[in-house]
Amino acid sequence: MKFSIRIRLTLLIGSVFLFVLVLLLASGGLALYLKSNEELDLVLGVEERFLSEMLEADFRDLLTSSAEAQKSLEKDLAEELNEIVGFRPQFVIVMLQPSQAKVVYTNSRNKDVLSELPKEFLSRREGIYNHHHDHRRYRILVSKQTWGTLAIGLENRIFYEVMEGVWEILAIGAPVTLLIVLVGGWLLARLVMKPVVSTANIAAKITLTNLEKRLPEYKGGDEFGILVSTLNSLIARIEEGVKQIRQFTQDAAHELRTPLTIQRGELELLYEQENLPEEISSAVQKSLDRAISMNKIIENLMLLSQSDANNYPIQKRKFRLDQVLSETVEDAKNLSEKRNVKIGLKKDDPVEFFGDEHLIRRLLLNLTDNALKYTREGEIEFTLESSPDVIELAIRDTGIGIPEGDLPHIFDRFYRVDKSRNVAIRGSGLGLAISKWIVEAHDGEINIESTPGKGTLVKIRFFNSPSSKS
Repeated sequence: MKFSIRIRLTLLIGSVFLFVLVLLLASGGLALYLKSNEELDLVLGVEERFLSEMLEADFRDLLTSSAEAQKSLEKDLAEELNEIVGFRPQFVIVMLQPSQAKVVYTNSRNKDVLSELPKEFLSRREGIYNHHHDHRRYRILVSKQTWGTLAIGLENRIFYEVMEGVWEILAIGAPVTLLIVLVGGWLLARLVMKPVVSTANIAAKITLTNLEKRLPEYKGGDEFGILVSTLNSLIARIEEGVKQIRQFTQDAAHELRTPLTIQRGELELLYEQENLPEEISSAVQKSLDRAISMNKIIENLMLLSQSDANNYPIQKRKFRLDQVLSETVEDAKNLSEKRNVKIGLKKDDPVEFFGDEHLIRRLLLNLTDNALKYTREGEIEFTLESSPDVIELAIRDTGIGIPEGDLPHIFDRFYRVDKSRNVAIRGSGLGLAISKWIVEAHDGEINIESTPGKGTLVKIRFFNSPSSKS
């Protein structure tokens, strides 16, 4: 699935936010963990020095006293330790070396701490270890003394309590923050892409008929400004190239029209002479037909080149469109007298039309000629309907039709649908291109629907031309 640049920018901003958030949480959590352990280690160090000095000074006789005296000293040690750590989240383990007798003290929450410690835990070398016991996490310092082993465990609560609070906040805050970031990112992407969209809309309106237009200059001196400047330079080069092509087309048409007109006149004079052998008369007729066809192509090329340059002298005035259509239908009937084609005028609303009558006649002639050319038998039907907002003109035939793959190209210049299907049907491929220009010059639209083997329907709609029923 392809996403727009706005969506991709929004997702990118959201992804960067998530990455930064995870990175900050991970680094912050690690820093907090190390700092809390450092502080606990300092506290354990102070506790270890204090208890070691106390045991050395007051309870060293535990190693040499009788059993009865040892019990008294153990009791005193337990009471002393209870006063020191009884209300703290920690425990103290004292193991006397010579007799391997163990004197254990813990506060009330950690009575079984010795049994919960790993086997041979007190045999480890001096150092600080982490241990999980009774759903609590402890930082345990093991210290080796001349009289035995001292183990002090301090509950590591700060880091985990803080992290629990952080996760509770993130459970609600992170989705809300992410949503705000995505909405803000989308708005930011929209703001950034606004000049791009605006420029694209303007560029889409620049066609071969208005290449003199340019994209609006971008005031910012960033990469987008460079792109706009480059596109304007490209349009200028295209305009210059198109002007050269148009000029060449006009010059070529002018240069060809005069000799072709002279040739056509000479062939007509020759064809009108009597007593010409039949073979020569036939050859002259074919040459005359080709000259007439070439002359039409040149006229069409001149008309299209003038229309491209917007200098064709369109002369609009009011005339009766229904009368022009009726005359076209009569001409079509005359042309189809020797063929099995029925010409009909299904509906002919009275319409007073404002436009160039010569061009409208040419439009109807082109479309009628196409219908007759591709309808060897059947019928051709004309329709003219008028309403306050639109004039609809339709020409339907039952001819050979147009393949679906050719429909998008039928208004292209020199495109011929029949180029590989029927070489006997002649045409320059310019008639429909001219028809489309005439319709658009009168603020209308033309559409063609066709089914191979069933026929073709040409629909023309004029929107802004003043019309009235009379």
